[in-house]
Amino acid sequence: MAPDLFLGPMDHMMECTARRGMAGVNLGNEVFTDLDFADDVTLLAEMLEVLVLAMTIMQEEAAVFGFR
Repeated sequence: MAPDLFLGPMDHMMECTARRGMAGVNLGNEVFTDLDFADDVTLLAEMLEVLVLAMTIMQEEAAVFGFR
């Protein structure tokens, strides 16, 4: 049950972060914004400034769920 309790808020947080931060990497016609597996999360961006913005947004979203 613990993984499900973690993944629900984590998926929501990553979706909000990618949407507000406009992060992502284009590979052909596909856009990849993040990779997450178990307790590992990676944000993807083509420019450092976008990545910093996405990390700031992710920190704000994490605070909503009590993640530190």
